[in-house]
This record gives sequence, structure tokens and C-alpha cells, in this order.
Amino acid sequence: MKVRSGGYLLIERTKRADYMDAELIPEFVQSASACICGQHPTLDVLWGTSKHGKDQYRERLRLPEEEFSTLTEWVEIYQESGELGFPQAFQTIELAKAFRDRFFSHIELDIIEIGLPESYVAEFLVQGDQGESPERYGVERFMLRHGYDAPFGQLLGYEVLGYENGMFHSYLCNSLEQDFAKQFTFRLNKNGFIPTLEEAERYCAYSNQEDVETEPVIWLPWAIYGVE
Repeated sequence: MKVRSGGYLLIERTKRADYMDAELIPEFVQSASACICGQHPTLDVLWGTSKHGKDQYRERLRLPEEEFSTLTEWVEIYQESGELGFPQAFQTIELAKAFRDRFFSHIELDIIEIGLPESYVAEFLVQGDQGESPERYGVERFMLRHGYDAPFGQLLGYEVLGYENGMFHSYLCNSLEQDFAKQFTFRLNKNGFIPTLEEAERYCAYSNQEDVETEPVIWLPWAIYGVE
């Protein structure tokens, strides 16, 4: 099975939310969805007009003003060069590591690589704009520029994700783990992800049914890789 890499994300490993089923979901969660796990840098804040929002983000990161200003400059430089795709998809593992080590070394962050089985890539890309442009979202841009690049990291498992405006919804956002457990045999592996592609595809088929109340997106089985 060929998997097409979709780039790299810097994520916070997050404690399981109260609405998640404690019998099905581990205490700490990793996810490609920013609804579940915070992702950095948060471009919508850095590019926003709210000084209050920026101050809150800086305080959350525990960065002095000068260091926060440097972070903003880095974001501008690498986003303009295309190495940082909007909103948070790093186009190279080297840049993801550089950001982590330079600005976030005092925060526990993981670098994950997302990948999509080749048979789903065309379906995924048709959801975005036609053709490549600087405005194309980071995950799409990575796939278009890197062709058939295989993922670099170590496979952790699969996550049922729905893509919208450059970011992901997760089955966890909708508490679908409870539906999966009722309809199928649902279990996560030691990494907290769906163990096999076959299981993830089964859950996607269920999530894409019109009578299942989820976000109006196409749910696909994304592979999640850990990067040291």
C-alpha cells in the first residue's frame, strides 16, 4: 500500500476531554485535529489584528516579547517562501524541528507526519482549489509539490479525519468512538490510534453516511507517523 505524505505538524499531546469515552480513549491523546490538540505556531493569532489575542498567545507560550517578535518574523519568512504552509503544515521535517527547538523547547510538543493512502489522494485534492498557488493550503500544497514522497516517520496508526479549510476535524470531535464501538469492534493501539487501515476505512464509511450527524466533510483514513 502506497501512502502519500501530507507534511508535518507540531502538536501538543493533550489530556482526554471530559466528553470522550474514558473506556475507549487513553488518558492522553494525539490528533491531527487542532480541535483536539493545540498546534503551533498558531497563524490565525499571529496574523490577526487583536493585540490582546497575541499577548495571550505569547503568555501561553511563555515567551518574552523579543522572542515572540522573532517567532512572528520566522513565520512571515517561511510562509512567504512556502516552507510553512497555511495554517500550520510544515513542508520539511528540518523546519518543524527548527521551530520546535528554537521557540518551543520548554513545551512538550510532538512532531507528527500525516499521510494518505494513494487511492484516496485524488478524492482529497479535488476538495481544494484547482491548480497550485501560494494560497493553497499547506497539506494540499505539500502533496502537489512532493509528488509521491513516502512518509518519513514511524507509523503510529490511523485517524478518521475530515478536512476543511486547511485543517482537520477528527472522529473524536464528534464522539464517534461510541458509535464505532456499538457498530463494530472498536479498539485503539498502544499509541492511541486505530490499528489498521481496514478498520479506519470501515469507520470512515460509517462516518460518511448522510444520517450520521457529523461535519459535512469527506471522512478519510489518514495515517499518522511519529517523528523523533
